[in-house]
Amino acid sequence: MDKHTKKQLKRQTKALKKSLKRSLKEAKKAAKQQRGEMVTLDNKQLKAMTDKLVAEALHIEPVKAKVISLRPLEQEAMAFARRPYKKSPCKRCPALSGGLCACAIKKQKRAA
Repeated sequence: MDKHTKKQLKRQTKALKKSLKRSLKEAKKAAKQQRGEMVTLDNKQLKAMTDKLVAEALHIEPVKAKVISLRPLEQEAMAFARRPYKKSPCKRCPALSGGLCACAIKKQKRAA
């Protein structure tokens, strides 16, 4: 799943949780008015119920990813110079025409 899809799913989940929480609170009030007795749900129980309903609605089980090791992605040695280094690039920056940006190469040499 890419970042955009994850972000959309997170937004939808948040909105779904919010609406379910609101409807549970309304149901709690309605039950209280009908019976004339107290229905007690504290915030933890309410949150647990909304999480359970969201999981059922989305049919998603929590993913338990195990990170074995972190290492940088393999890339070409000069891949960083394929796009202009500056926010407003030089007029004849080679990176604009598919080459390597001279400013980026100079900056890399100074840093090393």
